[in-house]
Amino acid sequence: MSNVAKHEYVGHLLSVPFNNKPSAALARCMPLSNDSDFAIFADLPCSDAPVLINFIEHYQILNELVLLANELWPKELTILIRISMPGGMRLPASLLANNVLLMQDIKPEIDKLAGKVTHLLTIDDNFIRYQLEQGHNQIAINLHSVSNNQQVNFYKFIAKLRHFNIGAQ
Repeated sequence: MSNVAKHEYVGHLLSVPFNNKPSAALARCMPLSNDSDFAIFADLPCSDAPVLINFIEHYQILNELVLLANELWPKELTILIRISMPGGMRLPASLLANNVLLMQDIKPEIDKLAGKVTHLLTIDDNFIRYQLEQGHNQIAINLHSVSNNQQVNFYKFIAKLRHFNIGAQ
């Protein structure tokens, strides 16, 4: 793996990703009917991070990032995306492409693929989409590339995050 150039970025969702656009509140009421239900619900862990994004917006951001990545690295690109829970809706077609793998734990795949594929892009976000989700509205993006001249394309890719109010930490 010593011949692999790695580019890293860690950012934070600073505010709602789509300014001046209404956002659907997709939270559902829990079917709580008695004191026991409410007591159990009250003990569930929740994040202190604000909910700034819903499932639809999350998939929209991932879709745009995958489309851009495929534009910047049109050949021999593999994309790993950590996704914790489906939103109960259809995924954009780009997230179901042959070069995209959605999984809960991308680390084992990074270990297997880095250096064996020409370009390996990983997207690992912890955006809070509902209050019981754990995370801090962070995103980590890494590019493992066997060619050393990918800095410019990586910066172009990272620049897109500003459009979604994602800034560096």
